[in-house]
Amino acid sequence: MAQGLVLLVIGMVTVFSFLVLLVVAMQLSAVFFKKFAHLFPEAVATTAAPATSPVAAIAVALAAIRAKRG
Repeated sequence: MAQGLVLLVIGMVTVFSFLVLLVVAMQLSAVFFKKFAHLFPEAVATTAAPATSPVAAIAVALAAIRAKRG
C-alpha cells in the first residue's frame, strides 16, 4: 500500500511539473512573438466571391457532390 502511495505521489508531481513547464514555455513564446511580431507577417487570406443567387449555390453544391462521387 505504501509503495502504491509513493508511486501515486511521484506520478502526480511529475505531471504537475510538466504542466507548469508547459505553461511557462507558452508564456515565454507569447512574449517572444509579441516582441518580434513584425518579423512574422500574417498571410493575407483571399476568399472567392460568394454566390449571389440561390441557383448558383445549388449549382456549386451539385458540382461538389458530382466531383466527390467521381
